[in-house]
Amino acid sequence: MEKMLKALIVFSAISFLLIANVAATDVSYQIRSNVYDNTDSTISPGDFYWDANSYPGFWYKIKPGLSGEVLYMHNSANSSAKIKLGDRIAEGDLYYISKPQIKKTKIGGFNSESTYRVDETDLKKYYLMGFFGSQYIVMPEDPSDLLAGCKPDKIAKILMETDSDDKTKLFSGEKWELKDGWSLVAQQVDVDGEKVWLELRKDGETIDTEVVSTKMELEKTQRTYLYKDSDDYPIFYCYVDSIFRGQDSDFVMLNYAFLRGDITTIDSDESYGIFDVDGFTIIDSYFNGTDIAGSGSATVLNMGDKALVMSSNEDIILDADKKIDLHAGMYIQTEDTSSPCLKMTLRKTCTIEVPDCQECENDESEAIAVTAEENVKASFSEQEETPVYVSDRTYNNESSESYNANIMQGSVKSPGFELIFGIIGIIGAFRLRK
Repeated sequence: MEKMLKALIVFSAISFLLIANVAATDVSYQIRSNVYDNTDSTISPGDFYWDANSYPGFWYKIKPGLSGEVLYMHNSANSSAKIKLGDRIAEGDLYYISKPQIKKTKIGGFNSESTYRVDETDLKKYYLMGFFGSQYIVMPEDPSDLLAGCKPDKIAKILMETDSDDKTKLFSGEKWELKDGWSLVAQQVDVDGEKVWLELRKDGETIDTEVVSTKMELEKTQRTYLYKDSDDYPIFYCYVDSIFRGQDSDFVMLNYAFLRGDITTIDSDESYGIFDVDGFTIIDSYFNGTDIAGSGSATVLNMGDKALVMSSNEDIILDADKKIDLHAGMYIQTEDTSSPCLKMTLRKTCTIEVPDCQECENDESEAIAVTAEENVKASFSEQEETPVYVSDRTYNNESSESYNANIMQGSVKSPGFELIFGIIGIIGAFRLRK
């Protein structure tokens, strides 16, 4: 009996170790545009461009249909002909343009007013812009008047933005971990249950405190906590929905939380891959009237529009079977064709990094092996009529950071081991009865 018990324990531990040691590998995938084919009769002579409709790697806000990025190839050699194999795209003739788009914020849709001003800062809308495919918020010219325009040279990442369905309950003294080292603490609720003392922290250090009231007669903007920088650009805000005061505990309900990262300033003398920054206003007539996907007049390039404009700092020869690196993993790939036939696509290779948690897996495996041993011993201590069951615990390496990561990590798991545990249990039961 003792030998059979030991063998069963060892076999259970090995089975769990097999699961734990399934190697997670990084997964790469490629984004590709529509094909430019100069033999296609639908292709017009002269200039050519890719936008979010023809290249899915560019930023696109499906609702309400906003885009702003374009890779524009100016055919200065022969504007009456199509671009052909072996042509030279002269220095300065390949452009990357990104035009900011204004959109209503989550909290901005909370009321029907034309503005949502908190401490002279309007939170009703913000400017968004794609930067080589990634979404950024663009700082406004005047935070109190959003229609005054924006500054495409000052951008930041949106770290979080919740809506009415994403309510967060914070008990008195509890800390809400936000992103990038930021946290919010509901320090205290007043005796009447109408006010809450909020404390905003960065890396554990107190940055700002404010008492927010939820009295029914107050406007929604007065029940909104806002922290902004010295230029009045919002960094964090949230709406205090309600406060509950009880005998044993107090808590506050928060929603419409917004948090942005540090501002990145794009200088006019900077370079990004093969692109130099030309400026932040459209001045070239080539682009005038170019529809850069999306919907509405805002997604059309016009002279004088505020936009990030870059141009190539080297000649580009469109030889056959050539990879032309641009920036941020983006490149033009020409096909192996014969002159004058030119086929080319805009591409980007992306990689989903799966973290290496070998030590975590080893610790997990040891814990699982001990659990298996305890379960088997417990089973043998029961009556003879009771079959032996070995724990069928499974564990999940999926990360909640991104949708794509969930898909790819899910593909490297190894299901089906539950059958092994079932067989072990059956064998153990028959041996015990025998």
